[in-house]
Amino acid sequence: VEPVIQRGHESLVHHILLYQCSSNFSDSVMDFGHECYHPNMPDAFLTCETVIFAWAIGGEGFSYPPHVGLSLGTPLDPHYVLLEVHYDNPTYKEGLIDNSGLRLFHTTDIRKYDAGVIEAGLWVSLFHTIPPGLPEFRSEGHCTLECLEEALEAEKPSGIHVFAVLLHAHLAGRGIRLRHFRKGEEMRLLAYDDNFDFNFQEFQYLKEEQTILPGDNLITECRYNTKDRARMTWGGLSTRNEMCLSYLLYYPRINLTRCASIPDIMEQLQFIGVKEIYRPVT
Repeated sequence: VEPVIQRGHESLVHHILLYQCSSNFSDSVMDFGHECYHPNMPDAFLTCETVIFAWAIGGEGFSYPPHVGLSLGTPLDPHYVLLEVHYDNPTYKEGLIDNSGLRLFHTTDIRKYDAGVIEAGLWVSLFHTIPPGLPEFRSEGHCTLECLEEALEAEKPSGIHVFAVLLHAHLAGRGIRLRHFRKGEEMRLLAYDDNFDFNFQEFQYLKEEQTILPGDNLITECRYNTKDRARMTWGGLSTRNEMCLSYLLYYPRINLTRCASIPDIMEQLQFIGVKEIYRPVT
């Protein structure tokens, strides 16, 4: 997979995501595209949740290892995909029309294993809060052993094999680690970037494939700096919001798209000094 960025737009095209849509996607919404997460976007697009591939500014092409491939054309594979392009246009240049995208190279030689993607970390929501004015603040998202146990049921006892990881946060992000635990013992880090730069994000190939077994659990740990911010930073889709995610490329493909956690809102409210909540909360 390689990025195809329109000449002259290298600084404008910030990142590109390719999602698999649910197979009962309706042809009636297939017209010329829509503004992301805008009222004009058809509800059917919300079924496009499984990330198949991600590219971000600074990244180059990605090749699957010789024994693994992205399967196309079987009933389990995407019938429809959604290409989502995020732009960064700080000088508000007008009249720009962009024709960037992704080029996929395919082969008729079927590879031994089908690749899958698991999105792990913190569910993107307003429950993810980062206080202002701090040189360092940590958030973490859990992919629990219960979730992995259930998802890996069919792969017992051999598990799945991770071969590449993309770590993702936004502008306040300074470091991300994908931690791996087995029976209470911490294993080797799956991936880390202690000098995270929002403008340089790409898949890290693991030097050695790492196996995830039923009963393991994963923690995506993110470090943020909000010294230059006077207001709360919330989890969300905007660049000024934050995320704490890791995308694991692995094989053989299992029926698991996302394995994330959400902070306990009651504990957060207690932490900021809320004494009593009147129910129902409206």
